[in-house]
Amino acid sequence: MIFGIGLDIQSIAQIDASIRKQGEYFLRRIYTGQEIDYCSSKENASQHFAARWAVKEAFSKAAGTGIARGLCFRDVETVHLKTGQPHIVLYGKALDLCEQHDLRVLVSITHSEEYAAAQIILCSRLEDE
Repeated sequence: MIFGIGLDIQSIAQIDASIRKQGEYFLRRIYTGQEIDYCSSKENASQHFAARWAVKEAFSKAAGTGIARGLCFRDVETVHLKTGQPHIVLYGKALDLCEQHDLRVLVSITHSEEYAAAQIILCSRLEDE
């Protein structure tokens, strides 16, 4: 059973401007250390930061809470499996929500020259059985 679906699109230029203006303060407030390391290692780092921003926003929409009402940006971390597939690691209230409702997180990320987008589906783990 589907608990929630979230979709977000983010301007890469907007994230780039925030990084240039606020620097490390912005990065540490929004992203985990692992996300910062991963994105910073890429040629177009802002593209990867924008994709992770979109994931965080899409998760909050799927959860029905929004970032401002309980979830923290750093509660949702995007990592990659050895296959390259994105995978979500949860902390804090995001983890509590998924454990309470026995949910798994499905994620898809894409980006172009101008935008990054992410879709999150929160669904019951019972479907796995």
